[in-house]
Amino acid sequence: MTTIECASWNEASLLQNVLYINQFIRFILDEPPEKKQLFTYTNHPQWKSLCEISEGFRLIDDSIQELREDECEKIKLLKEEYNRLFIGPNPLPAPLWESVYLSREYLLFEEVTLEVRNCYRQYGLSFIRESNEPDDHIVIELEFLSYLIQKILDCEDVETRKLLLDDHYSFLNNHLLKWCLTFCELLSKSTSFSLYQGAALLLEEYINLENEIISAMKEAYER
Repeated sequence: MTTIECASWNEASLLQNVLYINQFIRFILDEPPEKKQLFTYTNHPQWKSLCEISEGFRLIDDSIQELREDECEKIKLLKEEYNRLFIGPNPLPAPLWESVYLSREYLLFEEVTLEVRNCYRQYGLSFIRESNEPDDHIVIELEFLSYLIQKILDCEDVETRKLLLDDHYSFLNNHLLKWCLTFCELLSKSTSFSLYQGAALLLEEYINLENEIISAMKEAYER
């Protein structure tokens, strides 16, 4: 997904596709895979066109197509791989929390976590498990980006839209862009499964694409 082969889409269509990609990445990283849900995603109207412009989507699609020919062994292996990568009990090869990458002691629930929590609270949001799990989990940070995108789509006031774009740009650059690409590299190197290699590549593509889109929108509003 490079310098927006999607440039022909209008702004709303582009943001709707960004929302879909965001949702799909969260689904892949949030829980062990289920065949039925994976197949449901491939039936989305934009799936084929996204596979045409995204290497990450193509890798994931190849993995999902293999599941169609398999009774249960491959999905079992994918679930085991998810647990190895993200749950434990052994040390995780690609941790899902920002603070692991950016805090001085590589610990959870550090200053970075509180900074992210404050970003959520500015919008009246809180992580339902914040007392037991850090707020800077990749899935929660992506969900916050998704929330801001939806507010941008729904907003008709120009000045409010500018503020939303500023907050989105700030969160993306002060948080996800500072650690997500390292996470993607670790994840890609840590697995031989195309589903998760594709997820690493897709997340990298998505973060760079979203930064490009939001930067362009901010620039357009500042003219």
